[in-house]
Amino acid sequence: MKKQFLSLLILVCSTFAFAGETTNLKDSEKANTKIVSGKVVDKQTGEELAGVEVKIADKVYLTDLNGNFSALIPTKNTTVAVSFVSYNSNAVEINPFSYQALVIELESK
Repeated sequence: MKKQFLSLLILVCSTFAFAGETTNLKDSEKANTKIVSGKVVDKQTGEELAGVEVKIADKVYLTDLNGNFSALIPTKNTTVAVSFVSYNSNAVEINPFSYQALVIELESK
């Protein structure tokens, strides 16, 4: 029950955090950003990881219950840094104009 409540809390918080992201931007800022999305999974099992910290351009996002995230990134090459308890951190550099949906694998420690 606690795990389900925690997962629901993470989902609600990350949804509200991202929902206000685009509405607070000026038109000039919207032109200089792009929405990217991806999934974080366990490298050995392929299991989606919920609540993973995804850091992009000095902003922190959390994955949802299915390991998915969406974020606004600058329209230039950007590093996506991912970290989670009991896993080795990982970082991927992406080009917002040529990326496909990201699947970032984390390896357990």
